[in-house]
Amino acid sequence: MNIAEEIKERIDVVSVISDYVQLEKAGRSFRGLCPFHVEKTPSFFVFPERRSWRCFGCGTGGDLITFIMKKEGLEFGEALKVLAPKAGMVLHEKKPSAPENRATEKLYAINEAAAQYYHHLLLSAPTAQMAREYVEKRGLNHETVADFRLGFSLDEWNGLKHHLNKQGYRVEDLLSAGLVIAKERQTYDRFRGRLMFPICNAKGQVVGFGARALDNAMPKYLNSAESPIFNKSKILYGIDRAKAAIQEQGKAVIVEGYMDAITAHQNGFSNVLASMGTALTEKQIAMLRGLATHVLLALDPDAAGNAATIRGIEICRQVLDRGKRETPNWLAGTSELNTKISIISLPSDQDPDELIRQNPKGWQRMVDEAQPLMDYLFTIVADKFDLSRTEGKSQVSEKLLPLIAEMKDSIEREVYLNKLSRLVGISERTLAGIAARLHRTKSGKSRKREAETCRPISQTSDQLETYCLSLLLKNPSLENMVGKLLPDHFEHSENREVFIAWRSTREIDAIRDNLDVALHDYVDALVTMLQPPLDKRGLEQAIDDCISRMEERRLRYQLVFEAESALEAHEPLQESSMRLAELQRRRATLGR
Repeated sequence: MNIAEEIKERIDVVSVISDYVQLEKAGRSFRGLCPFHVEKTPSFFVFPERRSWRCFGCGTGGDLITFIMKKEGLEFGEALKVLAPKAGMVLHEKKPSAPENRATEKLYAINEAAAQYYHHLLLSAPTAQMAREYVEKRGLNHETVADFRLGFSLDEWNGLKHHLNKQGYRVEDLLSAGLVIAKERQTYDRFRGRLMFPICNAKGQVVGFGARALDNAMPKYLNSAESPIFNKSKILYGIDRAKAAIQEQGKAVIVEGYMDAITAHQNGFSNVLASMGTALTEKQIAMLRGLATHVLLALDPDAAGNAATIRGIEICRQVLDRGKRETPNWLAGTSELNTKISIISLPSDQDPDELIRQNPKGWQRMVDEAQPLMDYLFTIVADKFDLSRTEGKSQVSEKLLPLIAEMKDSIEREVYLNKLSRLVGISERTLAGIAARLHRTKSGKSRKREAETCRPISQTSDQLETYCLSLLLKNPSLENMVGKLLPDHFEHSENREVFIAWRSTREIDAIRDNLDVALHDYVDALVTMLQPPLDKRGLEQAIDDCISRMEERRLRYQLVFEAESALEAHEPLQESSMRLAELQRRRATLGR
């Protein structure tokens, strides 16, 4: 039994969740108002026997660890630390060696000392007058400057180095922190004569700095060198200040620059973060997992449709677990996401900083009216091809029709078919026929599998999930078979974490590196798990069976909820009976 399972076995899931949600008994389960979205009718259920929970309103669910991760905005290992005392357990972590720990703590201390030094200089140094005037010109007040601890680096070669040397830090330590540069046997400050932006991790620890030139020095923006605690591609600026608002609202707005994010916070838009001028990365978006269900990207019109922008959208799609696996076609599988990712299209001559300062209500309106992803894709595809030519119309149709065909909502599907019809000048009836054929072709194989009787793999959901993961970890060739498998299909948080890591890489060592150390032994156990010998076809059938059964389990939950809702609505007996009969017919189709 791994540490996560032991913690969950020792703790009453109902008791812990009751600290956050007012629950009432509902048969063998408990229910209440979902803490992750606004609702008036309870659709949040806790299942004591399974030690799990699920909301049938927003579609999220998992075990106790998943709940704490989502509610508190924690990583897996951090959630274990919160729950372990409740289970009467002391975590004996596999942690870095004492020297490694001391080195990491020293890096945090160095960056904190540098932040204090830079901030003091901005407030009081005579040579920082230009920086103070710049801050004032950008409309930042004293409270904001203090809250974000903005600073100034002296236009000297050794100002920071000498200051930190006096505090007992060696030059070697400053080099490790990326604050000092070594060249030709000389060392000197990395930042000189710049406005300083301390960059913090989610815990509020200073991990590095961004620095803006105040004259014509190049580059205009400069960041700390990479260090054991700082990697620009793994952090979002402002995450420490924005995470509470993001969790409360369920929305995260991502802008490009430091000043954009700071100005947003000063004007009350506390759910805004910055990508620090780089294309979005998987690690950055992963920080929002468990906090946001809706990500809004503020895009410069010049960036619309370019490779970096599309990659950023694709990253959002994968990490937020609201679509299919990434495919070579940059548009594939995004149609299910248009209500979860939205695009804020910025005017060509203004950035968020200017927009917010000049018209905060106008910015809020732009956020509220952000373009759904599907509409955005329509726009960039139409711009990409020449619609005056038959070939261009065909290319646009080829890109967009598969996305429309995949839409589950018939009204939404009809709306976009009509939109595509007007765009390419082809009748809606013709397009609908093509879309229907695309849908039948794509789903025909899966329907055939559903009609077949599949060999049971295991008797418990734990075994089902672990067998599925073991197959994936040991057989990378199965990656093309799991397009419909989502993290939400895994009830157990440790399995969900491993699956998310597996989606990023197929290398076992890399998977382990992407996971909390508490899960390293668990991954090793999955890799060495005994399995019957299977050929290629047998492996494909086995993973398909796993996916089918996990989806069946998810639908069973949904049917139970719908049946209880029908009974509690006090509908006329005939109407209620008809509704329940329909639910039973739907249940019958799940048989394997």
